[in-house]
Amino acid sequence: MPLDRIKEVLATYLKELEEKGVLKGNETVITGIKQAQDDKGPRYFIKGYGGKEFLRMNANNYLGMSLRKEVIEAEEKAAKEFGAGPGAVRFISGTYTPHIALEKKLAEFHDKEAAMIFSSAYSTVVGILATMVTQDTTVISDELNHNCIINGIKLSRPKDKKVYKHNDMNGLASTLESSIGNCKRVIVVTDGIFSMRGDHAPLKDIADLAEKYNSNFEEGILTFVDDSHGVGAIGETGRGTTEYTHEDRIDVLIATLGKALGSKWWVCSK
Repeated sequence: MPLDRIKEVLATYLKELEEKGVLKGNETVITGIKQAQDDKGPRYFIKGYGGKEFLRMNANNYLGMSLRKEVIEAEEKAAKEFGAGPGAVRFISGTYTPHIALEKKLAEFHDKEAAMIFSSAYSTVVGILATMVTQDTTVISDELNHNCIINGIKLSRPKDKKVYKHNDMNGLASTLESSIGNCKRVIVVTDGIFSMRGDHAPLKDIADLAEKYNSNFEEGILTFVDDSHGVGAIGETGRGTTEYTHEDRIDVLIATLGKALGSKWWVCSK
């Protein structure tokens, strides 16, 4: 089927984005990496720049774990033993012993009852919210939550969605008050570390409010924290915002191995 019409529409749209100054530029392609030497960190080579060396300032690999020799060797060992991938999704015989071992270690790391690894950021947040949201659930969200939370709420189609001003605990309390009698379950969801600001959610205050209002809802209040930018980066032992704020009452903790630690997302629950 001819694509001429849709091409014209898309070309016009891209032109508008360009005029507004928001059109994404050409993709940067990394062609190689020069390992860290002496007192210098790794340098990157980019397509079109020959042998010129670049510092990479836009990666989430905070601790440089993806380039550590022992991490690469462990990945190679696992690939030789189990193959480059499981060959199926977890639901269809895609669960291997390393998955179970990793989930056990992650749960122990966060002192949680259980953990589950996912393949990507969006699939974690969307998958968990969609599972826990019913037609009688109200989701209450910080106004500066990450886009994956916003889209996860939209796709989960709760009975109601409410947004409180950033880290405004009086606003959260008022929102909880106004939700009484209007739903059976409430989910309060927030980032741990807010990636575009660097500040963190007051988890103790959020947990206190959840405990205070919990009995007002037939199915209670659940607290969700996406701490992808906190785990591995803050806390005395790198356990993230829950450790930094000394708060262990969070019901569902979502984090990632793809930033400070490595390559996947996970979720931990009580």
